[in-house]
Amino acid sequence: MVATSNPSSSLSMRESFAGRHILVTGVSGFLGKVWLAWLLQEVPDVGRITVLLRGKKGQGAEQRFLRILASSPVLRALRQRHRGNYAEFMHDKIRMVEGELGQPWLGLGEAAAKRLAASVDVVVHFAGMTDFEPDPRQALAINVLGSLHISDLAALSQGKRMVYVSTAYVAGNVSGEIPERIEVGRSPNGTPFSPSEEFEALQAICQQSSTRSERIGAASERARRLGWPNIYTYTKALSEHLLAARADLHLTIVRPTIVESALRFPFPGWNEGVNTSAPLVWLLSSSFCRFPSRAHHRFDVIPVDAVARATSVITALALKDRSEAVYHLATSSINPMSFGRAIDLTALASRRMHDRKSRSSLEKRILKHLDAYAVDGDRPSRLGLPFLRANARQLRDRLQALLAEKRLRSLLGDSLGSRVEDKLRRLSMACKNTERRWGQMEEMLRLYRPFIHDNDYLFQTRHIREAYAQLNAEDRRRFAFGVEGIDWRHYWLEVQIPGLERWSLPLLRGEKVEGDPPLEGFEERWLDLQQAAFARPVVPSRAVSVG
Repeated sequence: MVATSNPSSSLSMRESFAGRHILVTGVSGFLGKVWLAWLLQEVPDVGRITVLLRGKKGQGAEQRFLRILASSPVLRALRQRHRGNYAEFMHDKIRMVEGELGQPWLGLGEAAAKRLAASVDVVVHFAGMTDFEPDPRQALAINVLGSLHISDLAALSQGKRMVYVSTAYVAGNVSGEIPERIEVGRSPNGTPFSPSEEFEALQAICQQSSTRSERIGAASERARRLGWPNIYTYTKALSEHLLAARADLHLTIVRPTIVESALRFPFPGWNEGVNTSAPLVWLLSSSFCRFPSRAHHRFDVIPVDAVARATSVITALALKDRSEAVYHLATSSINPMSFGRAIDLTALASRRMHDRKSRSSLEKRILKHLDAYAVDGDRPSRLGLPFLRANARQLRDRLQALLAEKRLRSLLGDSLGSRVEDKLRRLSMACKNTERRWGQMEEMLRLYRPFIHDNDYLFQTRHIREAYAQLNAEDRRRFAFGVEGIDWRHYWLEVQIPGLERWSLPLLRGEKVEGDPPLEGFEERWLDLQQAAFARPVVPSRAVSVG
């Protein structure tokens, strides 16, 4: 069930959020974290934000959350603004609940979940698995069951409101203009299907298949049969269909495209983890230059802060029961950038990086001729990854065969023969590492192919533009979507690439990325505030304890 908008009435962000209780998931992720920081900074009148979080890698949920509050660069501005009162401000606005999306009632128990729901005004669901080809068991638990379980709580809340952050690429294997709508039970290729039966089929795959590869193969086949390119888009779309079929829920679906480095907030270039474009930029910056893509296809990148601002506006409309069913957050129909343009700009950034290093003029001339460019992925090439990988394998095999003959020492003498053997072993290992690296690149391009080569998407964005038209003048300025005027050359060279080099590409190289130094004394002060809150007499309030 969805609510319809009323564009004739002005919308105040402050008034919409004042005193409201928001339950949010996924604030440990890239987008959710930026959204939380943005809302707290720009709409401090929000009544209460309850964060649902789980423990991870031996770290409890509370410890995880306090680490985010104390050291995440996203919250740097808030820490500086509130200084010595930062712990008090955050404790006043935020409550953390440890839970598991994959468990019924979020692992809280039915009674506790119902007590929590009683005071919630809207659920904003960011959490999700973004791997393109994960184990279907994990994708089912997080992307599908997690969405269903949190929607059960939303359906028990006062407004029965849920804002579900999906992905624009639930559009599947199609090209052309993508409308802002969902037709429950119709797949991207037009095949009618039952969402509940498809859900049961995916559950059966996860239960009956004995190996991870079997599960991936079976789930991928079901996805392709219906027109989705991978398990990620399949499970996100399945969640949309199952949620939209509920009659007891005011559902709003937010579909961002490729969410990348911040344009301005929390600061230019902020990124986190390995997002969609990081592996592509890493590949384009390597010696591999024949990039399988369609140069004229649209590369729909959107800064994370634009998505956070827009999601805040959409949530405000949902709180007023004036939201549309689906919102695309995209740039392709407003301010498009092509893959050819992105490849050229990445090549330019790579040249600038090489120029900063001490290289000879000959090296620089050679590197200039290794600039990446788009090629037809269906046409075999002697410079393509399969050919290069096969050559590396053949060279390694020949070196191994030569070493196995053990004739070098007899031909060259013990001393020289030993040195030559050592060099050949190192060369053989280098060939092995190169083959493995090119194999990883080949697999990555296979996963990305539907989005960078096969399909050309043009996402409608009428609903978000109409949403902004409803804001009062001050809020339109403060919360502006801000993608219309992006200078893609400046963004790519001065924001995106430096952001990836600082925050994302080191992870691909196996390096650690450090956050801010933890705020001294924050954790102790937070725990003191918690203890004091538990010690106070209980006063009736809308903010119901989960207990």
